Amino acid sequence: MASELGPRVLVIDDQEANLRMVSALLTHWGYHALTALGGEEGLKQIAEHKPDVLLLDMKMPGMDGFAVMRALREEVGSRDLPVIFLTADNERENLVRAFEAGAVDYITKPFVSAELMARVRTHVDLKKSRDSL
Repeated sequence: MASELGPRVLVIDDQEANLRMVSALLTHWGYHALTALGGEEGLKQIAEHKPDVLLLDMKMPGMDGFAVMRALREEVGSRDLPVIFLTADNERENLVRAFEAGAVDYITKPFVSAELMARVRTHVDLKKSRDSL
């Protein structure tokens, strides 16, 4: 469900600079950007704000992206949340693991802004279509 500010996209990352950059980009393109510095804060944001799409850093200290995915899939309300992994890791093994964990897509860092926005738009549109069925 979109807010009056546009579809909600939550960004979970352990780097404040990444959060600021991605948030500014999303806001520029008409999305309601939410941010969380780490996995535990991200799970609280998901429960409170019900984002339309999640951009999730794969490697973070403490609760990494895979632990966040496990927690999401255990909760009925967040089980179908589209998750796009953001990662500097392009090792095939971890990318396969990301899809097996339930990610719908991934983007490698450093990313191209146009590619990030195209993937976010695609998954927001897919979620809207799925929700309306």
